[in-house]
Amino acid sequence: MEANRTGQEEAGRQERVKGRISLLLLTYRRFDGVLTSLDSIFMQDYPDIEIILSDDGSPGWEAFLPELRSYVERHRGENIRRVEYHHLAENQGTVRNENAALGLTRGEYIKDMAPEDRLAVPDALTRYVRFLEECGCLICFSRQEGVTETGEIVRHLASSAEDYHVLRTLTPLQLRNRLFSRNCLPAPAWFARWELYALHGLYLPVTRIIEDYPYWIHLCTRQVKIGFTDDVLVRYSLSNSGAGCYSPAFMRDMFAIYEQCIFPLDRRFGPLQPLYNRLKRAGLNAYMDRACWEDYSRPRRLLAWLWHGAFFLFIRFGEWRMRRLNAHEKKGSGSRQ
Repeated sequence: MEANRTGQEEAGRQERVKGRISLLLLTYRRFDGVLTSLDSIFMQDYPDIEIILSDDGSPGWEAFLPELRSYVERHRGENIRRVEYHHLAENQGTVRNENAALGLTRGEYIKDMAPEDRLAVPDALTRYVRFLEECGCLICFSRQEGVTETGEIVRHLASSAEDYHVLRTLTPLQLRNRLFSRNCLPAPAWFARWELYALHGLYLPVTRIIEDYPYWIHLCTRQVKIGFTDDVLVRYSLSNSGAGCYSPAFMRDMFAIYEQCIFPLDRRFGPLQPLYNRLKRAGLNAYMDRACWEDYSRPRRLLAWLWHGAFFLFIRFGEWRMRRLNAHEKKGSGSRQ
């Protein structure tokens, strides 16, 4: 909790520039994708943007930094008012990196981006600000699309809610119940006022690499109203971590989220809650098996199938459903052209 408080105090001392958007571009090793994300920022029509490039202790950062500085200076427009380069001396995880970057911001509005993700249209930031002002919320979510390495657009993603029309009608506590089942709020698509962090703190140090999921639960517990716009303002890279293959480190964070942020609060099933929690833990173990599959011996894989075969089939069904939805969407788009 100390790192959370320290970052918040540092950010709180910064004087906020009215109307400015602080874009946090968080890096760890994936340097090539940084330029892709920067290009989408440089095309924005919003008049007052600052960029905080914060690296999480990547090897090779110092060698990459001169190239990065040169690229920024060659391509930035007059609307890029400030660029800050920050580097953690050692790898500390996304949560600490993001909190450190927030401590360097000066903008009234905040958004983060991962390398290779991009803003979908030149007026994406303008639309975000307009919507946030109209809805009166401290934080909102746009819709997002996936983009493959070949540039193909994927509209149906397991990580994105399909029912914004329902989510926008829910109270924060009702939305929290949705979050207890799964993270239905797409991390690349949020946009917020700095006031959100001033009132409710920075990201929670209960995890190492998943910063968003426990924070959404935290905000809903504090009954923060969230806005939803149907505009597609972000394109989410489906390469690398976007490919849907959870790592062991990711799954360790998921276990921590359920044990510390969900199970102590979840009361949806009354006397059957312990049974639900047990099934949820089994499901998490199935995902951990998948994350570690390449390292398993043949006997260990057989044992995993015996224990979690039903969960594996359920996971595969969900993946098949997403592929079918996208194939149907692609076929429909082709017939309309």
